[in-house]
Formats: sequence, C-alpha cells, structure tokens
Amino acid sequence: MRRFAVVAAALVLVPSALAWTTIGTSVPPQSVPSMIVTKSGTALESWDSTAAGGTILVARNGTTPQTVVTADPSAGRTQLLQQPDGAIQLYFPNANGVGRLTSTDDGQSWSGPVQTQSHTTGPVEAAALMPDGTPLFAQDGTGFVNVFRGLNGEQSKNVYTRCCGYHESLAVDSTGLAQIAFYSNADPDGATVYQPLGADLTPVSSTALKPVAEHGVPLVADHSGNTFLAWAPGYPTATSISVVPFRAGSAAADGVSFRGPFSGGDPHVALAVDAQDRLWAIWTAGGTVHAARSRSHGAHFGATVTTAMPATAHGIAATAVAGSPGSATVVINTGSTLITQQLHPGLSVRVTKTTRKVGKKTVVTHVAQALDDGFGVPSATFTVHGRRYHANAAGKAIVPAGSGKAAAPGYAAAAFHA
Repeated sequence: MRRFAVVAAALVLVPSALAWTTIGTSVPPQSVPSMIVTKSGTALESWDSTAAGGTILVARNGTTPQTVVTADPSAGRTQLLQQPDGAIQLYFPNANGVGRLTSTDDGQSWSGPVQTQSHTTGPVEAAALMPDGTPLFAQDGTGFVNVFRGLNGEQSKNVYTRCCGYHESLAVDSTGLAQIAFYSNADPDGATVYQPLGADLTPVSSTALKPVAEHGVPLVADHSGNTFLAWAPGYPTATSISVVPFRAGSAAADGVSFRGPFSGGDPHVALAVDAQDRLWAIWTAGGTVHAARSRSHGAHFGATVTTAMPATAHGIAATAVAGSPGSATVVINTGSTLITQQLHPGLSVRVTKTTRKVGKKTVVTHVAQALDDGFGVPSATFTVHGRRYHANAAGKAIVPAGSGKAAAPGYAAAAFHA
C-alpha cells in the first residue's frame, strides 16, 4: 500500500451570500441525488422519495419535480447519464432489480421502463460512461460490489468479494480506463479502496487508503487524463479530506488536504468537474458547506467558500457549470428534504509592499492582486476606505494601506488588509 503525503490547501474562508432552495420532500435520510448538466446546459437532478409507496422524481433547473416512477417498493438511489447522441438514461432500483428510463428531449419526458440484467434490488450507487457512450452502473451488498456494462447491464463483474464494500463511485478517464472506488469495512480500521478495471471489468490492481471511518468516496474524471478521488483519513473520526489525482490507474501526486475538525456524520463529500476541467471539492462540517475550486488539475485549490446549512446534512451531491467564471450547484439531503444552492468560486488576495526613497521621504506602495487558484482575476475591484480601485489584466491594482474588500462578477468576495 502506498502511503500518501498530503499538501495542505490554503484555507481562506469566504462566506457565501446565496440562499437555499427546497427541491424535494419526503426524502429518506439515505437518499443521495444524481446530478448532471446536459449538453444543452440544463441541470437535471433525480432522486427517490417515500411518497405514494415509493417514487422516483426528476427536476430540471431546480423547478417543480416530475414524478417518473410510482408505486416502487424498492425505490432507492438513482443515476443519470447522458450519452453522446444526447439520450439521457435514468437507472433506478425496483422490485425486479434495476430499471432504466430514457429521455430524448433533455429530460422533459421519459419512456420505459426497461428492465436491465441486474436483478438485485438495492440502490444504484454509481454510474459512468465509456468513451463510446456505453453505460456502466454499480450496486453493492453482502460479499459483492457488482459493476454492469452495457445499456441494460449485459456484462457484469463482482469486483470485491470481501465483506463488504459500500458507497461506490465510478469514473472513466479520457483514455477509456474505467475505475471504481468505495468504502470497505473488511478490515477493522476501514479502507478507501481504489481499483482500475480491465476490459472484462476485472480489477487490474487495488489500492487501499487507511485508516478511514465510513464515508462516501467520490471519484470523477476530467478531459485531460486525470481522475480524482476524495477520501477522509482518520478513524473513528475523520481529521481531514484529501483529494488525490490518479493517472493510468496509479496515484499521480500526493494530493491536497483540507483540515477538519469533523464530528457526527461529517464530512459528506462531493467532487465535480466542469467542461473546462476545473475541479470542485465540496464538503460538510459543523453545520456548514465548504467548497474550493482548482484550476490546476488538482495541484492546488483557490480560496474556500462557506455557507451555513439550515439543518444537519445526511448526504451531498454536486455538479459544476462551465463559463466565466463558472459555478457549482450543491444539493444537501437534510434527512427528509433536498435543498440546493449555487456556489461561486472564491477570491484570494495577495498583497505586496514595496518601499522606495523619494528625496528624504520613504514611499510605501501597496499592490493587491485578486487570484482564482493562483490565476489573476482582471475583472476584480478593490474597495479601501470607501474608494474603488480596478485591477489590471493581471488582477493587480495599487491600493492605499488599510482594510479592504475584493470583489469580481461571479466570485465570492474576500476581505484583505494592505
């Protein structure tokens, strides 16, 4: 087992000014919604509800959800995927195993269900797409973590026969390498297990990260050959969150660590990558959601933004939206209700001071630079003593000494002192 050193991320807490919106009720505590952004830019969320004997719902852009499955006694975690031709597949558990619904109009209407080759009743914990659009999905149980490949799961493999693996995530990198990660309680101190999968879905290798208490194990891939795994070291209570990059099935760096403290069920962790390969790490701690974004393929992250939650988190999901500067949407399960909020990336401010002699006087110049994960933000402004100063192309401006605030469209503002 490789032991990972971690590089601590700079923690600049930036409060969020946005509000939570309710998108679902009658939600069981264990429900974790599936989220995607479609090719046309629509945000879709699917989840299960205890209403009406078990239902599956889909919401578009946070609007009133549509019930797509009713009277499902085995309703549980769902998975959304969009194939290259635009077809959206929704996998969900039912009394006969796993069913599949299809939408060809951006999630407005759904056809089916079609029964897949999985006849195991239980949540569909993970899903991903191969480069040719072939779906993968996974379920777990006593003595198995089953991975299915094919529109209807025509091929399958039990990738973990020990008891037991839970909370699995699937990702496929830009080379077509399928990978799975999950929590295992097969050992007394627990483990986060990462496995690259071969052509027949057999694990090529297995990396166990220990010790770890039971937490979800998000796994996401970007378009540049990187896959990112988030885990929460520490047993019986997590002490940090580590985001580790993998390439070609092996760890590519030590990763970046975000420190706790954590208690109770925290941290609940989500990862999301947007179309511009910007990586978001989002987690819960002490009644607060924390989020940080990387523009450096996970080598380091920008300022951490925070927003208070109105209730205790039982689960988390997130998706990222590209653009300038881009954003993330997070959904929290409070135990009975799904609430959502948009998160903006945070600014950090670097202040440099230079001195020079002008005659007998010493002149001090303060330069503030607004940064997004180390990249200058040219749209930034700095307000000091009630006056506003505009950044140049490098995100810099000369400012007077004193306390100030940096702001930029689409970013969470940051305080600084020059």
